[in-house]
Amino acid sequence: MDKKYSAQIKLSIAALVFFIAAFIAGTFCDRAAAEALFSPDITLAKLITTLGVYPFYAAQVFFWGALFQRGLSSDKSRPVRASMCAVCVLWTVFIGYIGSRSMTSANNLGSIYPSVTGNLPVIIILSAVLMYPLFFAGYNAAGKSEDKLLAKRILGLFSVLLAAYISMELLKNSFDRPRYRTAVLGYEDITFVPWYRPFAGAEELAAKYGIGADEFRSFPSGHSIFSMLSMCILPSLTWLFPKLRDKHIALFFCGLAFGIVIMVTRMILGAHYLSDTSAGAVIGVLSSIAFSAIQLHISKKQPT
Repeated sequence: MDKKYSAQIKLSIAALVFFIAAFIAGTFCDRAAAEALFSPDITLAKLITTLGVYPFYAAQVFFWGALFQRGLSSDKSRPVRASMCAVCVLWTVFIGYIGSRSMTSANNLGSIYPSVTGNLPVIIILSAVLMYPLFFAGYNAAGKSEDKLLAKRILGLFSVLLAAYISMELLKNSFDRPRYRTAVLGYEDITFVPWYRPFAGAEELAAKYGIGADEFRSFPSGHSIFSMLSMCILPSLTWLFPKLRDKHIALFFCGLAFGIVIMVTRMILGAHYLSDTSAGAVIGVLSSIAFSAIQLHISKKQPT
């Protein structure tokens, strides 16, 4: 296990160099790349981009189910076990709902079917079909696992996912960059803006033209961050599925490839520039390095 996480760190560093280079290229060539790729009416791209947020939320529901099993079977007192299990259930309900709502947003399914955006019945159905069953799958898989450090491994994964999410929100709230698809609509005072140049008056312009505030949250790409976190999420499945234990690095590359595909769809749809998506990828790769380092530390405590 130690060798696999060490290898993941080395591979992540190589990926980090690549995405930093892409970020530098985007800084100077964002407009040209956006003009070359922009095709906002490709339905397939919209469907694929919707999948970009799914692993981030689905994995949390799955592993909360695993934590529920560990809490239920722990040797803690009954009140403590009950509290642990209650936390797992409450977070599962919350994350499943938020994830389904995200999938129906105007950046995802809502771009194809506007009526589903914020539609509570649709969100509930998606939660019931795509999210909450994973809780029971995680519970069942954890019940078959003999890994005594499983709970610590999961909490380590959650800490990385949370740090990535906080980083995304802090950066998005610091850069009011208009999305390319909005910058080309011809609104006065809304044009192409490099990521490093401050953009003032986003709230006023959004109100003036009836534009959603999200259209001024281009930098960095949240979809790119969430999808690149698959480099942490997919290898984590080896903890619970023995048949995947020899596929750790392959799962890492699957996560990397998935992230790149989502990055491309975001640029095709004009939702982000190259610098946006590559900045998101950098955060995702740094998360992969942190994830591997944490898991290496935890693995050292594994009894022999």
